Amino acid sequence: MAAGNYFKNFEFTKYKFGDNTNQDMFNNITQYVSLIDQIKNNIAFINKYQILSGDRPDTVAHKLYGNMDYYWTFYLMNDHLRLSGWPLNNDEILDQVKSKYPNRVLTTTSEIGALFPVGQVIEGQSSSAIGEIVKRNLDLGQLFVKLTQGTKFTAGETISYVDTSATGSPTRTLSITGETEQYNAVHHYEDNGVQVDIDPFSGPGVSLTPITYRDRLESRNDKLREIIVIDPGNILQVVSEFQKFLTQPNS
Repeated sequence: MAAGNYFKNFEFTKYKFGDNTNQDMFNNITQYVSLIDQIKNNIAFINKYQILSGDRPDTVAHKLYGNMDYYWTFYLMNDHLRLSGWPLNNDEILDQVKSKYPNRVLTTTSEIGALFPVGQVIEGQSSSAIGEIVKRNLDLGQLFVKLTQGTKFTAGETISYVDTSATGSPTRTLSITGETEQYNAVHHYEDNGVQVDIDPFSGPGVSLTPITYRDRLESRNDKLREIIVIDPGNILQVVSEFQKFLTQPNS
């Protein structure tokens, strides 16, 4: 009996598989949670496995068991795979961070206050880049800018806009100390693995570690790589047990 046929009588639920962004309908194997727990708690039945970049569920199943149809056992044994999907490979991570964080981030050590608000269009006096401020993080002295002209601003240049909301429509200016892609921008700083606040006017200092948006995604993705798998010597027994469940009355 093919692996897919083992589950033809299970109710369906939605899961994310592989690197798909959409959820697929899949048999709800968690309704047999008692058997799953028995397997997980029996150290003789399980091994640890580190998913490599480029691994797919079917190729790992073939590597471990000589049968790619047993890929479903990885989702059976690992809740985080059912919740978050199969880890991305290196190229997919880069594609995802570029898509998820498409803007430029400008950094300053100057006081921003109520100036340079979200929605304001600004221009770089040296780069001639133009963009709209879509987000601010004053705790890190950051402006998130969606470019409408040019490819990037220049670190060290002055950005400006005409403040039509103020009497006389003065030109507001701000010196930026840094500029980068949003996915390479600092999300937060850490001190020995603990997230800490900084003074945006003086900077983080050399002892703190910057954690970027890309770093965070890669860290989360790396955690998905650590899975438990059914020992190859026991895979047929486990599959047989599930087959018995499905052939029982009212299963």
